[in-house]
Amino acid sequence: MNIREWFELEPMYAETKVNESVDRMLILCRDALSEYFSISDSKDINELIQKAYESRDKSLDEPFLEWLLEKGLPRLHNIDFSNLPDNEKLIAMIEIDEFVLENEMDFSDPEEVRACIISFVNSLPEYISSCSEIAASIEDDIETTHSIEIAIEENAYEIIDDYIIGELVSGTLDWGSAEQVPFYMEEFTYGNF
Repeated sequence: MNIREWFELEPMYAETKVNESVDRMLILCRDALSEYFSISDSKDINELIQKAYESRDKSLDEPFLEWLLEKGLPRLHNIDFSNLPDNEKLIAMIEIDEFVLENEMDFSDPEEVRACIISFVNSLPEYISSCSEIAASIEDDIETTHSIEIAIEENAYEIIDDYIIGELVSGTLDWGSAEQVPFYMEEFTYGNF
């Protein structure tokens, strides 16, 4: 089963580096949740939560289960995973969370594992938003630069066109005397070419 299906997310997506990073982190979160709640087999996140509630273990972290149901999963489901920016900065942020959670997987402090999962789920939308804004800003800068270059080029052609048209018009006018002929016409008229 695809890890995104386990979290009941859209299973179809492009094979990009950022999606590979997200999948690795989701796999790690699934493994951490399974270990944290001592549920070895679950077909998806909802079954894991249900089995955890049914276990009625004295040490059951019900507030964390409630957070998963009420906040964690809805936050994940609100993310458009099909349009993640394939951005090195986003990949790096996800990999940092992955590194931290991997180092807590010895469960020497289960609360740290819980904190890592909560932090990742809460931060992922912010990571994506931040990287999307950067990508949009870069794209706007490129478009603005391109627009300015086009405007400068068009202005240059207008100036050249004005000069050439002015030259052609002035060359066809009857100036009357040599003193009235513009300098460039004077050279041509008097054979100094």
